[in-house]
Amino acid sequence: MNQLYTERERRFVDLAAQLADEFAPRAAAYDISGEFPHENYARMKESGYTLMTIPEELGGQGASLLERIKAQERLARGCGATALAVNMHFNVSDLLIDLWTRFRDPKIGDKLRRIAAERLICGGTNSEPDNAAIFRQPRTTARRVAGGYEINGRKIFATQSIAMDLYYMEATWREAPQGPTIISFYVPVRETPGIVFKDDWNTMGMRATASRGVEIQQAFVPDSAVVMERPVGSTILASRAFVTNPFAIGAPYIGIALAARDFTVDFMRDRPRYPLKHPMSHLPAVYNKVGEMDILIEGARAVMWKAAAELEFEPPTEWVRKAVAAKYIAVENSMRVVDLAMRAVGGASYYKRFPLERWFRDVRAGVYHPFDSDEGLEFVGKSAFGISMIEDMETGED
Repeated sequence: MNQLYTERERRFVDLAAQLADEFAPRAAAYDISGEFPHENYARMKESGYTLMTIPEELGGQGASLLERIKAQERLARGCGATALAVNMHFNVSDLLIDLWTRFRDPKIGDKLRRIAAERLICGGTNSEPDNAAIFRQPRTTARRVAGGYEINGRKIFATQSIAMDLYYMEATWREAPQGPTIISFYVPVRETPGIVFKDDWNTMGMRATASRGVEIQQAFVPDSAVVMERPVGSTILASRAFVTNPFAIGAPYIGIALAARDFTVDFMRDRPRYPLKHPMSHLPAVYNKVGEMDILIEGARAVMWKAAAELEFEPPTEWVRKAVAAKYIAVENSMRVVDLAMRAVGGASYYKRFPLERWFRDVRAGVYHPFDSDEGLEFVGKSAFGISMIEDMETGED
């Protein structure tokens, strides 16, 4: 269905559409090879797309959360893996943007100016193996040394790992004078010995995102790289970015759903089937599925766009519930749309010469981003009763 955009939104969406049209012919090849889409990243940097959310006074374009998710949705219609990968750049940049907006720290401003001026790619991950409380207590450790910290640990799902210029992560400094403390920092990854990205991303879908595991062994992080400290066990509301980032992940998956819907309509519109007098688009088994796809997409867009528009006007604790619900609906609806597309097109959808099977695999990655679907239901349900998500979790020493 056609969407109405403001003049400012149209600027971001049109740029995303131009890039998506360029990326679409390459998407299948990147999926098959599993190679990272360096060519796509070069174009996004050249076009200024990667600067979209950085404040204008720091050299960016100042896109709001709503403008960002509308653009990301459109980009994913061309290449879902590229859209998901660059989404992590926006996520990691947005922590700096949030800190700049709140505190106007010149050190943070300088980092953002450099990212904009040099077209740097930011990446990172909080995810760790076997850790359900990554925001409250990272298992990666920080030990105080002269001029900074020594970092040791493991991370997983470091999307766009091989394209990063600045790498963000968090570690627990247990011996901090003020008590166990989480430190957040950005380091130039190619100039930081001890950070190794493993070549372990061989997956069913989103194969071109290079979401590799990370081994950190005696990596030195200078004091100047640390951008935030907070007590172990503190809420994820320590930064707005910790809640907007899991929410924004829904947009690329809606884009994949839209691509699958449009392919189905184009493929089935005039497709003959003997001895029918009319094309297969006249069959209830086809047009009813397309009707359901459109309804699911409109519902996903409605909750995502509404939540994004209300970010600035609602208390954070209430907005988080709305954001988790919106991301859940976006991912679950998008998976259902691609499933319907596969059924509407029939056996042809199973062939790799058509993109539906790739979208079928890619869209399923959505359920693994925090909050995953089970965690989303748990959070929304528990928070309705004021029950903490971490009431059964341990804190402090392992």
